[in-house]
Amino acid sequence: MSKLILIVEDQSLQQIVEKQVQNLLEHWGGSDKPQSQIIFASDLHSHTQALTTGVAWIWYNNSSSSSLYETLGIVQDSHIPSMITFTSELDPHGSTFDDGIVFCHPDATPDQTAVMIRTLFCQYHMIDGMRQEMRVLKAHQGGLADQIGKMDEELRLAAQLQKEFLPRELPTLHDVSFQVLWRPAGYVSGDIYDVQRLDENHIGFFVADAVGHGVPAALMTMYIKRSLQTKVIDPDSPRGYRILTPSETLAKLNHDMIERQAGKVRFATACCGLINCKTNTLQIARAGHPFPMVLRADGSNSMIEPEGGLLGVFPDEDFEQAEVILNPNDRLLLYSDGFEVAFPQIGTKTSEGRIANEQYLEEFNMLREGHLEEVFDRFCSRLDEQAGSLNQRDDLTVICLAVNEAQAQQNAA
Repeated sequence: MSKLILIVEDQSLQQIVEKQVQNLLEHWGGSDKPQSQIIFASDLHSHTQALTTGVAWIWYNNSSSSSLYETLGIVQDSHIPSMITFTSELDPHGSTFDDGIVFCHPDATPDQTAVMIRTLFCQYHMIDGMRQEMRVLKAHQGGLADQIGKMDEELRLAAQLQKEFLPRELPTLHDVSFQVLWRPAGYVSGDIYDVQRLDENHIGFFVADAVGHGVPAALMTMYIKRSLQTKVIDPDSPRGYRILTPSETLAKLNHDMIERQAGKVRFATACCGLINCKTNTLQIARAGHPFPMVLRADGSNSMIEPEGGLLGVFPDEDFEQAEVILNPNDRLLLYSDGFEVAFPQIGTKTSEGRIANEQYLEEFNMLREGHLEEVFDRFCSRLDEQAGSLNQRDDLTVICLAVNEAQAQQNAA
C-alpha cells in the first residue's frame, strides 16, 4: 500500500501534523486510506528509501528555515509528488512552491487536502510505473552492454588475427621495393594483400577485395590468402618447382573458391602480379578488380587492362595476362575500389563528396616521386584531411611497386 510520508521540520510540529493527518483520514472516504509515516527533516538522509513508497507532505514553520532547501533537494531527487505546508505563511492553496512541489494552505479543510493528496497519489502511481520500467530497461541495458563488450573484444581479436595474415616485412630485391597502405573501414577489412619473394629474381604480389563488409568479408580474405598458390611441384624443373604465372594463380584460386562453395555464392575481386626484379618485366592478371596503374618517370600514366571476371562465379573463367616492362623510377599501383569514395570530386559540395568518382587517380600522382615511406606518409595525411575520413565508407588498400634508378643502372651494367 502507498504511504503518505510526513516530513516534519522538528518535534515542535509533531502534534500539529498528527492532528491534521487524523482529521484528513476521518474525512478521506473509501477504503483506500493511506498509511502515514512521520520522518523528521534531520533524519531524512537515512530514510531516502521510504520516499519511493508514496507521496510527501512537508511541514515547516516558514520558508526561511536553514534546512528547508536541503530537504527539498532530497525530495526532488527522489522524484516523488510532494506538497508543502508552512504554519506561519499563507500562500494560495494549490499554488506552485518549487519544481514538483505544490503549496497546501495550513487552514485547508480536510476535504480540500484529501483531493490534493489523491491527485498526488495518481501522479505517484504513474511515476512508480515509469520507475519500474526504468529498472527493467537498466537490467536489459546491463545485459546489452555486456554483449556489446563481448562483441567488441571478439572483433578486436578478429582484427588482430587478420593482421597476422599480412606480411610483417615487404621484400626488396635488386632494383624493386614495395610500400603498402592498408586501412580497414571498421575492426576488420574486406581487403587483403601479400608480397612474397619467390626466388632470387622474382617477387609475387596481389590485392584482393571480398565483396561485402565486416567479419564475413574478413573471413573470406583469410581464406583467399591461405588458398593463393604461387608455386607448383615440377619434377622436370632443376629446382623441383615452377612459379605460376598470375593468370594461373587466379585460375586455381577461382577453382578452389567455387569447389568449396556450399549454397550461397561468395565472390571477390583480385589483382595478381609477378615481377622479374632482374629484368623489371612485370606480368599481371586481374579478376574484376580495378585496373593497375603505372606512374611513369616521364610524368605520364597508363592503366594495365587485362580482362578477367570475378572470383568464385564462373568455373571456367579465363584470366587474361598482360606483360609490361618497367623503367627506372617507374611505379606500379594496385589498389582496392574503396578509393572511389575516399576523395570528393573537385567542384562538388561536401555533402556530395562521397559519390563514387575518379578523383583518386589524380591523388595517386603524389606517389610518383620521392622516398616511398615519405610519399606514403603524405598520402595518408591527404586521406586524413578529407571530410568523413574518421568514418570511411570502404576499406582502403594500395600497393606501390617502385623501381629504383640507381640499382637498375647497376643491374644493367
